[in-house]
Amino acid sequence: MAVEVAAPLLMLAEKEENAEIRAFWDLSKGVTYTMNFPELVGKYCVGVGFPGWLFSADEQGHMNLFHLFSRTLINLPDMDMLQGFAFQEELGCDRITYVQKALLSSDPLSSTDDYVLALIQGYPRTFAFWRPGSKSFTSVDSTIPYCAFSDVTWHDGHFYGVSFMGNIVILDFTSDYYSTTAARVIMSQIPPRVSCSNKVYIVYSMGELLVINRDGCHNFEEGDDSYGVKQFRVYKINDSSYEEVKDLGNRALFLGFSATLAVEPPPGCQGNRIYFTDDCREAYFCMERGGGKDMGVYNLLDGTIVPHYTGQSYHKLTPPLWV
Repeated sequence: MAVEVAAPLLMLAEKEENAEIRAFWDLSKGVTYTMNFPELVGKYCVGVGFPGWLFSADEQGHMNLFHLFSRTLINLPDMDMLQGFAFQEELGCDRITYVQKALLSSDPLSSTDDYVLALIQGYPRTFAFWRPGSKSFTSVDSTIPYCAFSDVTWHDGHFYGVSFMGNIVILDFTSDYYSTTAARVIMSQIPPRVSCSNKVYIVYSMGELLVINRDGCHNFEEGDDSYGVKQFRVYKINDSSYEEVKDLGNRALFLGFSATLAVEPPPGCQGNRIYFTDDCREAYFCMERGGGKDMGVYNLLDGTIVPHYTGQSYHKLTPPLWV
C-alpha cells in the first residue's frame, strides 16, 4: 500500500472477526485501502504525526514505533520503565493505555538517529521523552507548573505542551544535553472558554502556535453515548496572550486520538475545517461498542458539522485515528 497523501489516512478500528486486516479511509479520494497487519493485532495504537507511523503497545507492556508502508519496526523500552507506571497498576487502571499521546520530532526514516519521541503518560499526564539508543525514557520533573498535559507539538527544536487549562510549557531540545530546567511556562492565563471538562490540542502551523478547545467530550454518564462535539474554538498564541482565530484560510486541522496535524488540504478536503475523531477516552470502556461515535468535520466559519467517514467503526481500545 504505497500511497502518498497530503492529508492523513483514517485508520479504522480492528474488526474482531478478521483482526489482521486493517482498513484505511482516504477521505480526499473517497476510497478505502486494506492491508494485512498481524503486527497490530490486539495492540493499542496512537498516531505520532508523520504519515504511516504509529506508536503501539501490547498487554505485556511492550512498546514500539511501526511504519505501515515500509513495515519498519523500532523497539522502545518497556512501559514499566515509565515514571508512575507502577502506581497506575496499583490503581487497577488499564496498563495498555498508559500512554495517552505520542509525537515524533522528525521522520525516523529520514533521520534514523536524530529524532525525539515524546509521550504524554497516564497519571498524572506528565511528559517523557526518548532518543534512539536510549535504554529508558526520561521523565520531565512533575514539579513543573501546569504539566498535566493534554497535547504536545514540535517546532524548531522545542516541544510545546498544553495543559487541560490552556497553559503552555516549552521544552527545549536544542542542546545535546537536556535538563528539565530548560522547560519554561510561557502562558499562565487561562484562555476564554477553556475549561478542564474539555479537550485541548496544540499544533504549530505556518509560523503560528495554535491551541484548539474542543467542547463536548466529557458530557456522558456510564452507558450513555450522548457525548459529542458541540463547538471548537481556535486560538493563536501571541507572546503571553491568546487571540481567537475565526478564519484558518486554506488550512485544515486533523485532531483526536492521535497527534494533532495542520495541512493544506488536497482535493476532496476543505480549508477552514477541523477533521476530528472520537477522543472521549473516558467513555470507550463504558460503551458496549467502544469509541468511534464522535467523528466529523467542523466548519470553523459557521459551526456546522458533517460526517467524513459514513460507515461504522468502533473499538474499546483503538477507535479510528489519523495516521
